[in-house]
Amino acid sequence: MRRPRRFLLSMLACSLLLSAGFVTPRVAQAADNKVTLSVNGEVLKFPAAEAPYLEGTMIMVPVRKAGEALGFQTAYIKESSSLQIKLSGIELLMKLGGGQFILNGKDTLTIEGAAVLKNNRIYVPLPLLDEIGYITKPGPGSAQAEVSTPQNYTESVMKLLASGQYEALSDRFFSTEVRNNLSSLKLQQVWEGFTAAYGEYGKVGSLKSSRDNGRYSLSGTAVFAHGKLTVTLTVNSSGQIQGLWFAPYEDPQAAPELALPAGVTEEAVTVGAGTSHPLKGILTLPKASGKPLPSIVLVHGSGISDLNEAAYAYKPFRDIAYGLAEQGIAVLRYDKRGYSYPQEFMGSAAASVTVKEETVEDAIAAAALLKKDKRLDAAQVYLAGHSLGGMLGPRIDADGGNFAGLILLAGSPRSLWEIIYDQNMRVISRLDDAIPAKAEAASSVNAELAKAKALPALTDEQAKAAPAVFGAAAYYFKEMDQHSTAELGRKLTKPVLVMQGSDDFQVYADVDYPLWKDVLKNNSLAEFKLYPGLNHFFVGYEGAGAGTPDEYNVPGMVDEQVIKDMGQWILKQSR
Repeated sequence: MRRPRRFLLSMLACSLLLSAGFVTPRVAQAADNKVTLSVNGEVLKFPAAEAPYLEGTMIMVPVRKAGEALGFQTAYIKESSSLQIKLSGIELLMKLGGGQFILNGKDTLTIEGAAVLKNNRIYVPLPLLDEIGYITKPGPGSAQAEVSTPQNYTESVMKLLASGQYEALSDRFFSTEVRNNLSSLKLQQVWEGFTAAYGEYGKVGSLKSSRDNGRYSLSGTAVFAHGKLTVTLTVNSSGQIQGLWFAPYEDPQAAPELALPAGVTEEAVTVGAGTSHPLKGILTLPKASGKPLPSIVLVHGSGISDLNEAAYAYKPFRDIAYGLAEQGIAVLRYDKRGYSYPQEFMGSAAASVTVKEETVEDAIAAAALLKKDKRLDAAQVYLAGHSLGGMLGPRIDADGGNFAGLILLAGSPRSLWEIIYDQNMRVISRLDDAIPAKAEAASSVNAELAKAKALPALTDEQAKAAPAVFGAAAYYFKEMDQHSTAELGRKLTKPVLVMQGSDDFQVYADVDYPLWKDVLKNNSLAEFKLYPGLNHFFVGYEGAGAGTPDEYNVPGMVDEQVIKDMGQWILKQSR
């Protein structure tokens, strides 16, 4: 029997998002009020003269002992009465009695509390460990604290999942809001779906961590017996999980290298300069032609994407930019807002985020940038939207993009939740009936469908407070449906090119492509192109894993004919 692949992984465009807000952790008080400190799950033992202690409500940590346990080096510089800490290429210098320290000899940072010398030993406030890269779980007034390396923290979470200790995971690591919105049963269903597809869990490797405004983002590779997943955790300032993602593993080095074509140049630009969300962009320019050039904005699909829309072993926006520039067309691509400002799409903030903030506003800003460039023809600025970007193309145009024409790549005029439902059910339908979780998975997906269908009856405020739908905020879907792609599409009278791959298993050639023809039937300027053998990214593939996300892990590039057709269509409109 062929092993089932990517079971339940298509939930919300092949990802699972469990997010919530901040909360103070529950930390138990030691029975004898003795201060205790655990490092990576092990309670440290101290001589009486070197034990941690409370300074008011602040836990003071003996820095030498903590350094030995956590792997950083410490030194006392007598001449300046300073503490020096070194780890992973970072050097901190902190004067005793002060709450400021110097980072790498130049940056001054301030923490709560101060380093002190007591009993000939140096103590530092617990928050210092958080500042230098460790996850701490303090409790105001508590006499206990836990400190973990990012690697150990992530491994502890994954071990509890792998051993089926879902309630223990929830109690120990999840914030109150996450616990309230994610039952142990739901967590079990998702995890068993992953193990059904990937086999037994092994370890976490290649972990990366970053810290911003007291919050950590931890991202690593979860290695299973038959494959890998990328796991990402967001951890709040109290050391508890506020967000958890599982997504297909993507090798950032897997996409084939592609040299910039001869005569083509690239410039760094900023989309939304002067706004609260400036985005890094690249303008790809063809050889100078002596007259203003046509140009196009590339709009991403769902999820967090960089300016190349890098996914798995693909960089489709790079391929398109180079190919269109060779045909005399300027191309603007830019990092998606969720890529540059991920904190605004996490926790409680996610409840009110819509595609307007996620995609629409920035695409309009990108169009404005092109229209101001004197080298480009302001009347010949086009949009090419892929997947979700294709769905939103008519809205972006109506809300202020005012493009000369639209190219809709593997988009759909249907509601996003309807497509996600179909994706899940198609995956489930291919599973063997003998798999115990199959019926449970179908029931769970149908329950999400029922919630989606109930959204129109909710007010905006009710939707913002409602439980997630297909792993995303309910209001995200409700707001999107208030700007129906099909209704906006029917109003289009400008040139539109709909492009679809016949082997696309995310947006369907037998469902969505014909729907576009119906939506645009009264638009004489609409054209349609269906490409045999191409997938959702317009890459051709035949081999093992075809028809599943496995094929995306095989390096490939956007089909040359697709890019050629895009260029010829734009040039035809601009004559």
